[in-house]
Amino acid sequence: MKFIATISVDLDESPMGLRSRLGDEIAGRPVLRRTVERVLRADRIDSVHILSPVSQSARVKALVDGLDVRLETHAEGKPGYAKLVRAGRVWGMDGWRGGIGTVCVFDEDMDVPLVDALVRRESADAAISIAAGGCLVDSALIDAMIVHHEAHGGALTFVQAPPGLGVVILGSGLLPELASSGQPPGLLLAYRPDQPGADLTGKEACFRPPASVVEAGGRLICDSRRAFERVEALLADGAETWNAERIARWLLERGANHVEAVPEEIEIELTTDDPSDGGSLLHPRVSAGAGRGPISLDVVRSVIDSIDGYDDVRIVLGGFGEPCLHPRFAEICGMLRNSAVAAIAVRTDGTVGDPAVEDALFETPIDAVEVTLDAVTAETYRLVHGSDRFDEVVARFDRWIDRRMSGSNVLPLLVPSFVKASETLHELESFFDTWMRRLGMVLVTGYSHRAGQLERRAVAQTAPPRRSVCRRTLSRTVVLADGGVTTCDQDPAGQQVLGSARESALLELWQSKSIGAIRSGEWSTMPLCPSCDEWHRP
Repeated sequence: MKFIATISVDLDESPMGLRSRLGDEIAGRPVLRRTVERVLRADRIDSVHILSPVSQSARVKALVDGLDVRLETHAEGKPGYAKLVRAGRVWGMDGWRGGIGTVCVFDEDMDVPLVDALVRRESADAAISIAAGGCLVDSALIDAMIVHHEAHGGALTFVQAPPGLGVVILGSGLLPELASSGQPPGLLLAYRPDQPGADLTGKEACFRPPASVVEAGGRLICDSRRAFERVEALLADGAETWNAERIARWLLERGANHVEAVPEEIEIELTTDDPSDGGSLLHPRVSAGAGRGPISLDVVRSVIDSIDGYDDVRIVLGGFGEPCLHPRFAEICGMLRNSAVAAIAVRTDGTVGDPAVEDALFETPIDAVEVTLDAVTAETYRLVHGSDRFDEVVARFDRWIDRRMSGSNVLPLLVPSFVKASETLHELESFFDTWMRRLGMVLVTGYSHRAGQLERRAVAQTAPPRRSVCRRTLSRTVVLADGGVTTCDQDPAGQQVLGSARESALLELWQSKSIGAIRSGEWSTMPLCPSCDEWHRP
């Protein structure tokens, strides 16, 4: 069989919409050149093809000069699904699969029509798609996947591995089907309510590497400052000659206690005001008389300033109130959009009918809007939210969907969410299938009693029997509406506030002694940590 490798290159913008770093030097050599050199070590690849826009061909050629590759030029432009992939994947960049929707890392820079045309021209049996910024891709893993692909005779071979470490192989028979349907390969791995089937991770299409490779996380595609620094650290430790298993072990060892220099995700509470009639059983609110906010624009500006220089930080406007009730909601959305923030989400109950709020969601635009429905019937909605506004909220959500579709817009992604609890479990399957058919995206989360502050309504206990370092404190933080920065999203009353963003820089609080103690396992004296069940969740 004939296998060709394809590497899609853009020297101006990465597939995730960030500044391209393919021409930047890392440990003395350009990122793209390092990637190609690693790929050329594979024995089973017949040829390596660089796909470049015509306008960049001279620059690309200079980066790979002297290497045994073929430069293929094409007209400017991205496949139709590129914006959707980008919008969904930004929320799960550290895993091969994850984020919003059913996309995966193999979709990020995969231009199916171009690859299909190249495979036909070369009379190849399959194409191996490789991330241009994946300069630690393992040639031995590529060869093993090719052998596996030949053995099982399938149309698709993929691997569960940290982004940039693995590849995907697409057969010549599958590519035309994907090209004609306008779909990226990740949709082959998606659950379809009308055609249910086993996850392909349990089928022959999934190549099984060592367990450490499957378990490791951390983006190794050099397309953001954080990922670039991670790869830089690996190379400094000797990863130039390491295989996938050794790199994965490094990630696992580091991930156990590594604190990000800047949080990956920051949740900002704009207000604790709540429009619900009777309060929600599933979403904690601040008790009457103990409200916070509305948050000042100065606090929001200080958060923006604190993450300057990092281009993959995500902001969630949520907290323990309804963010859309902030009197300057639209202005805050605009401030965030005009900053270096990678993506913005709004978590709302959908009860605010202000046209100015709707315009802010669509015209900013916000990247993702989560609507906390939690039910498929008015009866269950009334039970868990204490309100008879189910029909009103669904009608508003329907109008938002129509508005997005009528404008042929990708953003905002509209995500109905569902908290799995004893009161809602009977509607989970119907909720999931209904919205997957309609939108292709649903968010299902487990119920949290917020470290014993709420009644226990969880369907099952999921925390491991042995406690370890709280993963949430390693990469996420919460800014409350009064400016207080707390340890995590389990703290609606602000009992574990580290300090105020009004008085201290966010990153000073992020590295403070108090949260450092939690990260090192000294959590027993904290008000909430001893009773928390959420420490194992990322």
